[in-house]
Amino acid sequence: MGALSRPNVSGTDLAALFDALHNLHHRAGWPSLRDMAKELGCSRTTVLAAFSEPRLPKWGLLELIVETLGGDVERFHELWLAAGTPDRSGTSSTTPPLTAQPTTVGPRELPGDVRGFVGRAAELATLDHLTEQARTGQAMVAALISGTAGVGKTALAVHWARRAACQFPDGQLYLNLRGYDPDEPMSTAVALERLLRTLGLSGADIPSDVAERAARFRTLTDRKRILVVLDNAHRPDQVHDLLPGSEGCVVLVTSRDTLPALVARYGAVRISLGRLPPAEAFSLLRGLIGPRAAAEPASAAVLARRCARLPLALRLVAELAVSRPALPLAELVAEMEDESRRLDLLSAGDDEHTAARAVFAHSLRHLTGDAANAFALLGLHRGADIDLAAATALFGVDPAAARTIQSRLARAHLIEEVGADRVAMHDLLRAFAAERAEGLAEPVRAGALTRLLDHYLDSATDARDRGFPSPGGEAITSRFADAPAAVRWFDAERANLLTAARLAATTSPGHTVGLSRALAAYLDAHSHYHDAHSLHDLARSVARASGDRAGEATTTGLFATACGRLGDNREALRHHQMALEMHRETGDRRGEGAALHGLALACWRLGRYREAFRHVGAALEVYRETGDRAGEGRALYALGLAHLQLGRYPDALRTHEQALAVHCEIGDRRGEGRTRNNLGMVYERLARDDDARTQFAAALAIAAEVGNRVGEAVALGNLADLKRKHGHHADAERDYRHVLVLFQELDYRVGQAETMRGLGVVAHRTGRLDEAVHLLDEAVSLAHDLGDATAETYALLDLGLALHDLGRSADAVQRHVAALALTEDTADPYARAEVLTGSALVLRDIGDTAAARRALEQAYTAYSRLGLTKCGEVRSLLAELDDAMA
Repeated sequence: MGALSRPNVSGTDLAALFDALHNLHHRAGWPSLRDMAKELGCSRTTVLAAFSEPRLPKWGLLELIVETLGGDVERFHELWLAAGTPDRSGTSSTTPPLTAQPTTVGPRELPGDVRGFVGRAAELATLDHLTEQARTGQAMVAALISGTAGVGKTALAVHWARRAACQFPDGQLYLNLRGYDPDEPMSTAVALERLLRTLGLSGADIPSDVAERAARFRTLTDRKRILVVLDNAHRPDQVHDLLPGSEGCVVLVTSRDTLPALVARYGAVRISLGRLPPAEAFSLLRGLIGPRAAAEPASAAVLARRCARLPLALRLVAELAVSRPALPLAELVAEMEDESRRLDLLSAGDDEHTAARAVFAHSLRHLTGDAANAFALLGLHRGADIDLAAATALFGVDPAAARTIQSRLARAHLIEEVGADRVAMHDLLRAFAAERAEGLAEPVRAGALTRLLDHYLDSATDARDRGFPSPGGEAITSRFADAPAAVRWFDAERANLLTAARLAATTSPGHTVGLSRALAAYLDAHSHYHDAHSLHDLARSVARASGDRAGEATTTGLFATACGRLGDNREALRHHQMALEMHRETGDRRGEGAALHGLALACWRLGRYREAFRHVGAALEVYRETGDRAGEGRALYALGLAHLQLGRYPDALRTHEQALAVHCEIGDRRGEGRTRNNLGMVYERLARDDDARTQFAAALAIAAEVGNRVGEAVALGNLADLKRKHGHHADAERDYRHVLVLFQELDYRVGQAETMRGLGVVAHRTGRLDEAVHLLDEAVSLAHDLGDATAETYALLDLGLALHDLGRSADAVQRHVAALALTEDTADPYARAEVLTGSALVLRDIGDTAAARRALEQAYTAYSRLGLTKCGEVRSLLAELDDAMA
């Protein structure tokens, strides 16, 4: 074919783009529109328009054309950006003005196409038909490529996906689910986290609940044309939550299993992939090996049979042949005839591990000793991937040598690069490497594993000290440039660190305990509460089994804190008590202070304020005795909270101001933010709302600065409370809804209960009584489950008022009786006065004026003792009641 027609856009940046495109077409030998369209997976008209129409083509299409023609994609992207930039020179042109295309394109995660792909014409045609169905249908379209290990499922999926990529302008997502991992597959939670990160979410914006993550994924993919490739699935439940719900999307799943549930439930089209036919197997070998295969066709045919005509095995055998160019193929055939050397590669071809194991073993025999040994050592690493620093420790070499070894393994297709200085193995290779590791001498295995665990523990400790330094502590020398760099390392290595802690549990308990300590601050600060719960629970069990009493005490306290974060306050209380006893047994005064502080917070959440006051007072003494200024600051604001709940407002102000002074002195911004938030609560109780608003706003700013997402949500919720109090219901409701989403994403259930109560009160005050009752009933249930007596008390109070206005006065009285009973347990005089006042209003309206008066008199007494101006409001209610009775 000759040159294609050019659009008339001379003298513009667009003209420069088209000149470069047509020159590239010429250098590529003028391939036909039909051939290019077939390669790109789109219509001939679409390709012609990209070359001939006087407008800027879409970047996704242009990128694929440039790749197909062998051009420089980066250079063409620069030309495309320039062509899409409006001319600001003031000169005019006969060419109509162009509207710049957005420079942001959807994610393009597909791996590179395999070289020398052959055959599979029928399967490709089936997949092409699915694209048409997605374009015209009313539902998401799914396909399942199933077949034995090494049969080329991934190769087919990626080859077709890249060919059809331009049909999915909103992105192409790829995820290896590791369904046949020797240790454990990728969990649905991790898979959804990765997909959501790819689609733009990060950190605490990603919900912790799997169902919520799945819903967020469906929201982000709604009404978009996206291709999702889910590679190496093992069970239907690995796939279920990863499916977009919108028409226009295509999901391509690969698995060694037939996954009948996927077909039955979602109507997935199953493509059963068999071994390559003999002619195509030979064609693949010939394309990979070159003229030698054509010169020795009989030997090549035998090689194909020895490899069971499995594409993976064929490719690895071809790599062997290419790496040994002087060796006749007949000699390679003879080597592979020895079954003991081939590890039963070709015994029947129906064992999903056999073929891969033999081919991998044969490849290893032709590696240098250090690379082959390194491959076996990688079998000790149970994570999904490994960075260069960890590999260096595992191999016991310097970084340059480790990089060289990894390059050799990558060339042999035994590992693959998945990021900067990061490599991975697919599940078969990882299983094979684990088998090879079993064959290493015990001292070699033990030494390598110790080096790996030492690396992770040392690095995690360094990252903790850099990313979460002790307030007022000395400056440290670190491998991390700054705190954000340390946090980024934690983000990248979190899964590997947790896996390392589990791996060490049976062989090196000290590493498990150490990783529990090193990860605690990061996991807590970034709301990975479930990970913290699992890790610290494992660590305390390991420490107990190994007789490490000090380690058990520390990790039990960390576990208790994680329980509290997840709302299990009763378990938090129990384990803080256990930690306290162990710290006293071992004579660890700092640990004793931390345990007492933890006990105080658990008691506070459970509404046991007198106990909280006693515990935090004891903690304060220990902190001061041991010179722990950061602990002293934390204890002071906890003491202030206890004073607040017990109605001792001058003491609450004084201790919070003392806490603020300590935090500011030592530079503890997190502690300062928490203290300002609590100080705002004291001001609000004293009707100093402007001062309260100032403190809440300061707390919000500090929380955002230090990345304390829970602190941000709490401060926003407190500001919403003030808006509600002053009648700004629309603003309050908007903020409450935002806060509720944050708490749900963080899995912070205490905050959820309090925020649902706020939404319920707003709904009540704006006349939406049914909605109010529903929200407040949910708040009551959640607070009760958490054992949060204070939150339950206020939710019961507000629920009773809403039920009364809904005409269910008997139910209202019942709720208020329950709330009063809770105030007896908590000894919170303010909460009791509030419940008495609300109860009196209901009793008055139902005609029980005597009971209403008794309740108001008790409320008046309580408010007066607290020194609060609310006693004036109650006096007015009493006067109205007397007038009505006169």
